[in-house]
Amino acid sequence: MKAETQITVRRTTIRDIEDIIEVLRSTKLSNETWVGDDKWAKKVLQKFLKTENYTILVAEFDGKIVGFIDYVVFPSLWECSKQGLINDFFVHEDFQGKIVGSRLIEAVVKRVDAEAVEEMHVSTGWENKLARRLYGNFGFTEERLLLERSREK
Repeated sequence: MKAETQITVRRTTIRDIEDIIEVLRSTKLSNETWVGDDKWAKKVLQKFLKTENYTILVAEFDGKIVGFIDYVVFPSLWECSKQGLINDFFVHEDFQGKIVGSRLIEAVVKRVDAEAVEEMHVSTGWENKLARRLYGNFGFTEERLLLERSREK
């Protein structure tokens, strides 16, 4: 059986938190690795799981979580419709480029389409050509400029 047929996507449970943090630890983005705080991440994930309209999905391969994506659905006053935002999306380094990301985005798209979400938004770095191409495969287009303000440290 091919590896892509062994990938399942499901909604996250509280038991998945440690495995999600392990995916964060294993993911490299632009030669950067996650140096986050496990305790803080656990607290945030627990809060997300209790937040209305916030969904976390995990991808499993052979019973092991190898990726996750989270998104929120909210009303837009300007658009007079439901909008969505993909917040975090990570795939274990060993599984990047092996359909896991596609399965996760596909699951989000199916879910938000079923909820009649009019627009989905996502942000990624300009240099992340792989992610930009992947999002494009699911109908995401480069529409607007995202501005960012970071707190000075």
